[in-house]
Amino acid sequence: MNKIVYIIPGFGQQTKMSGYNKLLKFFKTKKFKVVSVKISWKNKVMSNYIDEFSKQLTHQKEDEVYLFGFSLGAMIAFISAEKINPKVLLLASLSPYFKEDLKFVRESWKNFLGKKRIEDFKNFSFTKLAKKIDCKTFLFAGETEVKELFRRVEDANKNLKHSELFIIKNTKHDISQKEYLNKLEEIINTL
Repeated sequence: MNKIVYIIPGFGQQTKMSGYNKLLKFFKTKKFKVVSVKISWKNKVMSNYIDEFSKQLTHQKEDEVYLFGFSLGAMIAFISAEKINPKVLLLASLSPYFKEDLKFVRESWKNFLGKKRIEDFKNFSFTKLAKKIDCKTFLFAGETEVKELFRRVEDANKNLKHSELFIIKNTKHDISQKEYLNKLEEIINTL
């Protein structure tokens, strides 16, 4: 049996970036087999991202599986958790683009993400998925992140059975920020 962690980066990002490199090292020091997930972000929607992630699964039935995602990667991890049934979910700065969130999404964000992505997000209900998630879930958010993200993580913390929320002081939406990484390392050390 192995302890395997899948690390899913945020929108437009890759796990080669500095914050993710440090995260990979944290997990490796705790004897995890680390799988850096590659997502082709351009001209695709959430349904495509989930399919792309599922094609990179390498664990065996007897392995302990951990899912880590940042931002849109956290959405991918959360949506995928129903089928993967991980031991632990680590959701860093969970994006507020579930079906229930769309009425709060700023027009500028909708324009940036595009009509196809926004339309596809309607297929993913946080409320329905949350009822199927029974694993330990750690939620993280930077203290200075946008109110829409806070609404999502606070709702997640309230509706997930085994969740714990950490608001990281003096931190924004940036996984490479020292304070963010310090909190992630602290939690990883408990796994």
